[in-house]
Order: sequence, then structure tokens, then C-alpha cells
Amino acid sequence: MTYKFIADDLRPPFDIKEDNFIIRKLTVDEVEKDFNALMSSKESLRQVFSINDPWPADDMTIEQNYKDLKMHQDEFDRREGFAYTVVNKEDTECIGCIYIWPWNHGGHDSVVFYWVTDKVKEQGFDDELGIYLDNWLKTFWSFENPLYPGRNISLLDWERLAEEVKK
Repeated sequence: MTYKFIADDLRPPFDIKEDNFIIRKLTVDEVEKDFNALMSSKESLRQVFSINDPWPADDMTIEQNYKDLKMHQDEFDRREGFAYTVVNKEDTECIGCIYIWPWNHGGHDSVVFYWVTDKVKEQGFDDELGIYLDNWLKTFWSFENPLYPGRNISLLDWERLAEEVKK
């Protein structure tokens, strides 16, 4: 069977309102909220995508963040990957992000990273968002076995696997 990241007729949502949060397509319109969230939790975020990742740098600028958000926005529009911002229910601050990318290795059908700010992590939101995502990815997106680096596979094992796949 040929791997297809998402079905041709799947229309990824742009805006999902839940009781405690909103998930929205990550666009350059979110640059200020996103930047504030990144800078508020930069030490924690350096352990999301890889071990001791330099992102976000201490001296990261809002202009650099704009370029990152533009890249994610363009990936979304091309249906190559889907990045979402997570904002509080009042829509006044970014409290996290979700990244969904294709991954067809080791029995997994997608790779998903997500992070929440330190402020809401202390309130248990990381677990709440994880439970929500696991259900949403299976029911809406039809992913049967998402890979969550740093969660259902250690970052060390993830880095080894990613290197192996590159060979």
C-alpha cells in the first residue's frame, strides 16, 4: 500500500474552539503572541525537537520568528505539514503549538511535536493537550500510529531513528 500523508479530500481545520483553548492554523498573524510564548519558555522548548536544541535562541528576534511562522504557513498551504498555534480561550495569549508532519517509518504514519508554555504546563495543560491530540489525530486525521518524539519515543531514540532514515 502506498503511503499518503493525508487524504486528498481532507480539509485541515483552520480554527477549533474547545472549552479551555483554541487551536488555529499557525500564520504570521500570530507572530507577536507566538514570540512571547517562545521567549517565556525557551529553556523548556530546547528539549522539544531534539536534545539541547539551540531553538529558540536567547537572541531570537521577532523578525526571525516571523520567517519561521511564514515557513509553517506555507507548508500548511502546500499540505506538506500542519502547524497550529494553541491560544487560551480568551484568545489573548499563545499557550502552545502543534506540528504534524508526514512520517512513514517504523509503523508510524505521522510525526507530531507539541509544546506548551511553562505557565500552563504547571497547571497540567501539557497532559490535557496530549490527550486531546491523541484523540483528534486518530478521529479527524485518521492517523493510526502517530510518533511523538520526546513522548512515546525518547528524544535520543528519535534522533537515532531520524539519522537512520536519512541514510
